[in-house]
Amino acid sequence: MIRKGEIFYAWSTDSELRDKGSSGGFVSGLLTHLLSTGIVDAVSVTKKGADIYDASMVILTDPTEIAQCSGSLYCGTLSSAKYLYRYTQSNPGQRIAAVVKGCEAKAIIELAKRNRVNLNDILLIGLTCSGTINPITARKMIVDRYEIDPDTVENIYFSQGKCQVETSDTIFSLPIEDLEQDGYGRRLCCQRCQTRIPRQCDLVCGDWGVIGEYSGNTTCIEVCSKKGAITLESAINDHAIVVEAADPQGVEMRSRVEEAMQMLSLENGKEQFSKIPPGDQLLKSMMLDMSRCIKCYQCTEACPLCVCEDCRTKKPWLVKPGQVPPPFMFHLIRASHIADSCINCGQCEERCPMEIPNSLYMHALQSELEQMFGYKAGELPGTPVVAKVNEWEEWEHNYGNTFEKVIEVFRDQGEY
Repeated sequence: MIRKGEIFYAWSTDSELRDKGSSGGFVSGLLTHLLSTGIVDAVSVTKKGADIYDASMVILTDPTEIAQCSGSLYCGTLSSAKYLYRYTQSNPGQRIAAVVKGCEAKAIIELAKRNRVNLNDILLIGLTCSGTINPITARKMIVDRYEIDPDTVENIYFSQGKCQVETSDTIFSLPIEDLEQDGYGRRLCCQRCQTRIPRQCDLVCGDWGVIGEYSGNTTCIEVCSKKGAITLESAINDHAIVVEAADPQGVEMRSRVEEAMQMLSLENGKEQFSKIPPGDQLLKSMMLDMSRCIKCYQCTEACPLCVCEDCRTKKPWLVKPGQVPPPFMFHLIRASHIADSCINCGQCEERCPMEIPNSLYMHALQSELEQMFGYKAGELPGTPVVAKVNEWEEWEHNYGNTFEKVIEVFRDQGEY
């Protein structure tokens, strides 16, 4: 019997899914099993569009379509939480399996706390996540730093502290740290994110912890709930997937990689938040940046937690219609509704045509409120979003605080 907390290596028994999917096609094999057996009515996944820079959220009900969504999209920066919420509102009672990154899982948890979605009807399949790259930034980065045509690129991925750009005949590689110092690489919200292994999901999947002969063709699975254990057993009994006990050294490596990534995220967060002036200067800084606002409502549309049917920012006695830029009250209303529960998905900032650092302000406020009141956004009782880690000073003393120094620690143990 499979139990919560166990960690396995797993892969699909379907050769097509193994070839098309990442790390042995486990997730694709599991989703196909869930739809084929009627355990779920639909699955929520990311699908590649015209190229690797074009991702969209889709709801599938036909198991034969799963193979079309196999593989990883590091430029898939969209959040599925609001998309999933709207689907459940239109299709109440449907059972759904959702493949999610850490920020998406946290958003779904927050929606559940607001009684907007029912977690009993949702199977959360989490993905270990190093971060994502804005597709526009990715194309510019490939031209400026890799000096190749972005339309010739077939894949972008992170491995051992480097951003790998793959064409039909060559793999180009540059350190992530160098790219990010120049304003490229991962989105800022991803750089400071600490939810690398989203254990609030029912199952968490990824290639961290896969070592030896299993590297590149196997997924490391952590069982995080009873629902996840039952689901995994069902897929095994149906011969949809194969599982083996994970290598203990791989499990240890996975834990240390997670800790290293969290330490880097903490330092990145400190650096980014330090650019926001403290005290009474904070509001002045926000007012200055937000004076560029054209009131397009993309921030509220993109935010997975902005789901109020009666939006206060559209009340004429609070925010005058047609006034651009809107009064600062517009942004204060958003902050008062969202700041305590901001899950750092970065959608508000990504969608803003005026490049206002909405996410930075909102996440900084959330971090302050968490320290004041102890509320942890996107966390279920008894399930920490962030694993226990050493103090940053201890880590920095032992290993240093750069990607290169961290990778030196793990170079012989597998991917960062």
